[in-house]
Amino acid sequence: MQGPVSDLVLLTLMVLFFGLQLWRRPQADFRFWFAGWIFILVGYFLWAMGEAHAGLPRLENALCFDFTMLGVIAFVLSAVAKDYGVRRAMLVGLAVAPAAMAMVDVQDFLPVPRVALAAGLLLGECAVLAVTYHLQRQRPLRKVILTFAVGASYGAGLVAYALLTPAENLANAVMVQALLTAAVLFAGSKQKSGRSVLQWTATFGFLAWAAFYLLRAFPASPAWLQNVIDEFWNFPKYFVGASMTLCVLEDATEDKARAAESFRDLYEDFRLLFDTHPHPMWICDTERGQILTANETAVKQYGYTLAEFQALRIQDLEVPPDGEAEEMEHMLGRAAEAGVRERHRHKDGNVLWVNRVEREIAYLGQKARLVIARNITDRLKLDRELSFRAQHDALTGLPNRQLLEERLEQCLQSCRVEERRAAVLTIDVDHFKLINDTYGHLVGDECLKEVAARLKSKIRKVDTIARTGGEEFTAVVSGLSKSSDAEKVAASLMRVFEAPVELAFGALGVTVSVGVAIYPDDATDATSLRRLSDEAMYRAKRSGRNRAAYASEKAPVLDFKKPEVDLKLEQHSS
Repeated sequence: MQGPVSDLVLLTLMVLFFGLQLWRRPQADFRFWFAGWIFILVGYFLWAMGEAHAGLPRLENALCFDFTMLGVIAFVLSAVAKDYGVRRAMLVGLAVAPAAMAMVDVQDFLPVPRVALAAGLLLGECAVLAVTYHLQRQRPLRKVILTFAVGASYGAGLVAYALLTPAENLANAVMVQALLTAAVLFAGSKQKSGRSVLQWTATFGFLAWAAFYLLRAFPASPAWLQNVIDEFWNFPKYFVGASMTLCVLEDATEDKARAAESFRDLYEDFRLLFDTHPHPMWICDTERGQILTANETAVKQYGYTLAEFQALRIQDLEVPPDGEAEEMEHMLGRAAEAGVRERHRHKDGNVLWVNRVEREIAYLGQKARLVIARNITDRLKLDRELSFRAQHDALTGLPNRQLLEERLEQCLQSCRVEERRAAVLTIDVDHFKLINDTYGHLVGDECLKEVAARLKSKIRKVDTIARTGGEEFTAVVSGLSKSSDAEKVAASLMRVFEAPVELAFGALGVTVSVGVAIYPDDATDATSLRRLSDEAMYRAKRSGRNRAAYASEKAPVLDFKKPEVDLKLEQHSS
């Protein structure tokens, strides 16, 4: 049993090898090779058991033939599937395999008349030739003729063998045809040119395997030839298995070569995209932030050479947050696009606004970050200008009504948290219509610019002075500790017009009327405070102008001409 045991071990190893390849790369031909060697292993195992233990020889022989035939047909179908697909291969197998095995099995167990057996074989051969024509019609004519000649010649001989003899070795004769079919299909399979040697090696193995079965079908052969056949009976199948194994290994090598070539192509494409990208790009180390390489656009826009870039870390380019950054964030809000909006420093010291997007990649075998820093300096400058125009008065440059409303809400929210007071002051230029009618609108506009400048000079940066009408301005002052502080602010704004307004044509005396509303004494919401301060301003005008009036009717109207009011904004600002 040493020979059968070693053969079983070799066949088992072959099944495991093809099973592993099928798990890794489930190609169609690998599937059929795996199934074929499983059937061959089972058939050989049944034969070995029959040799070791006497049992039912006919049944064991029939099962051994059936599984071996299924294995050979699986090899045939692997060539069909390689060229025509798995579905068509399965249809061919269903059309051929059951009929062939049924005729042989029935002939082993029941006496079948020669005519009936020959007729069955004739029908089977016709079916095989029809399938062969369907599969071979797109091949070169010489290959079609050769395939038909082999199939028709052997088929005719097989029918004659069944008709003229007892056909005691019909199983071996049918197996020969299956092996010849496999040899023909492997020889004519659409393989790559570089695999022709392995292709013909498998073909030779199938031919040798068929020859052994053919010689076994004629027991009248010389005794020495029968001994050679018995000694080397399994050699052809291992020859076929070796060629298939080499094909698998060659496939794996080709896959690796294709993967390497694809990787090279992908790297070249990436390098071309990286080098020619219109936005600055660089690759930096994930842990230390060291810049490993940069593209040409980064070199041009940042002013550094590539060597200087590679000596920098990403932190060296970044500008720490300051007032300008906070103002930009407050004005424009968060970046709408993907990425981070930040500032980088040019080699000459200028600051660039960029939108930074980064991705984790592998570069030269280490973890790295691919960074795209799109220069948005000009765009932000335009956005900032448009935002300023949308929120500021075109003539004076002061905040408009819309921005005032936002600032007032923020002021009130802060005062609620800090439990402080705030004042809303409505300021209106006295007799401004008379100025326009007397000197014209151009002079009126110049006058409003000067008025805005003087008011702005007496308002802290944390507070707001806005133009809310033709000659009307509104101030929002926060952080007051007591209500009387608002009186100081109003007096400071009125005293700023103590000197005449200097215009191109000469000096022009200007006075203003002021209405004051205090949070939370007079109201707690922005709308009410604005309304009350406006009403107070009109009360100041009705009282003689150049005065300050308060929302609370109990508070006296502040007459700027009274000598006891001699307060300056500097006292309030400090």
